[in-house]
Amino acid sequence: MVRLYRRESSYCEPEEVDPGLGEAIAGHAEACSLGDVLANAVACCLTVSTRLYTPGLLSRWKGMADPDPQHRTLALFTPRWFVVAVTRSSTGTTVLSARLDGMTLAEHSALADRFPGGRRLPEDSGVTITALWSGRSEQSSYHVALGDDADGRFFSQALREAVARAKQS
Repeated sequence: MVRLYRRESSYCEPEEVDPGLGEAIAGHAEACSLGDVLANAVACCLTVSTRLYTPGLLSRWKGMADPDPQHRTLALFTPRWFVVAVTRSSTGTTVLSARLDGMTLAEHSALADRFPGGRRLPEDSGVTITALWSGRSEQSSYHVALGDDADGRFFSQALREAVARAKQS
């Protein structure tokens, strides 16, 4: 199976977050009344995703191609909230958040059996989260890019444990 991105994760401390990214996260947290998520972060992980393919002419023409050869994903969680920020050169930084106790997590491989039409999903790593994201009126799913490396797997496992604890509370 083909892999579309090389993903490399590194565990980080909240105070190591790039200042511009930290400001975007703080602005989102303030607008959504999440508190100081950077100061209250239990775990934080930065993933750099590098595109491994050249978009085809048809996908570029239809606007479906990823225009960025590389993007960064910062994921963190507090005892109550999960926050993900994706920075792309084409669109800037987008920040999403959701309550841990309202999230459902699925590994990318678990989604392959549910893909319609017998088509196969490209190989990938990370976790797909279904939640009621801040500012949205309906639940939706979002794939959080994490590397298939020690730091990416550590963060994914820590997130699973945090979601389980939040649901028990």
